[in-house]
Amino acid sequence: MNRFTYQSLFCISLTLSSNLASAEIYQWVDQSGNASFSDKKPPAIADATLKKTVKKKRERSRVEIQQVFDKHKGQLYRLYLSARKQDPDLEGGAEFIIDIEPSGEVANIALASSSLDSKPFTDQLMAKIQEFNFGASDTRRTTIHYPIHFFTHPITAN
Repeated sequence: MNRFTYQSLFCISLTLSSNLASAEIYQWVDQSGNASFSDKKPPAIADATLKKTVKKKRERSRVEIQQVFDKHKGQLYRLYLSARKQDPDLEGGAEFIIDIEPSGEVANIALASSSLDSKPFTDQLMAKIQEFNFGASDTRRTTIHYPIHFFTHPITAN
């Protein structure tokens, strides 16, 4: 005879929005008509003949961000288990908008949406994520939309 048991499962998924950074790149055409590019202003070229173009600095990759969330998922799961003691039916998800500085600090976090019916729990999640440090990186400020889902499933045990 099969017994049904309930076990909490925890899933984290990631969605990133894409942003681009800028730095100056100089472009000029010499007397022979050859185009040149440099990140340094050429000394002998008049400002009127220079064009500034955009150098795109990368933002943090999905993998980099996921690694940090994976490192902290135990803390988030413990918050969930603690909240379930107050509300055994608590399940659902929340999507956060997170701004990560090049220094790795979380500059800002906001709740974009939530199906969790617990403001105290979502506030705890935001406070915990605010403490994350993503490590210094040669990237621009990265804004991500990061959904986190908490739910229970029946699991069949023999």
